[in-house]
Amino acid sequence: MDIRDPETLRAIAHPVRQRILMQLAVVDHARAADLAAAIGQPANSVSFHLRVLAKAGMIVEAPEHARDKRDRVWTNVATSYNVKPGAGPAADLILRPTVEWLSQVFSHGSHDDEARNTGRTFMLTTMLLTRGEANELVLELAELLNRWSDRSLAAARDGADPAREVYQLLTAVAPRDDPGGTADQPPT
Repeated sequence: MDIRDPETLRAIAHPVRQRILMQLAVVDHARAADLAAAIGQPANSVSFHLRVLAKAGMIVEAPEHARDKRDRVWTNVATSYNVKPGAGPAADLILRPTVEWLSQVFSHGSHDDEARNTGRTFMLTTMLLTRGEANELVLELAELLNRWSDRSLAAARDGADPAREVYQLLTAVAPRDDPGGTADQPPT
């Protein structure tokens, strides 16, 4: 799901809403009470956050899973979110806590604990690309990430391996010396 507008960014920025979206990705669909129990939040708080996510278009009702007409069951619209350039200051609502999380993971981890560090990495790669090549790379990365997301969520729903943890993968592709993407525009 591409996110560019400030309202959607505000919706996804809240940590409880992020946990709701992650839990819905794992279970596919759920009621507010089930989500509240799964993430350890009061049901009335989860109901509020579900309404915010629905208003932002990030979740929809799944009436095919409801017990009756009053039963509200929710499902994600997407399992990944693409914050597009041009989101303005609202992008900081999600970028700052995400960068802080990334800093915590890599600055406070133990280099002696090999088992704990397995599956954790921070990569910074330099490439000389045309804009077309950069776009092709973004599409390939999205395809790869979606394939792994689908695979891991399907395995989690099977429940065969209880040792699964929620991992997040952050991907950023942008020209290093032209973060605003203005190189092709005439000076003003």
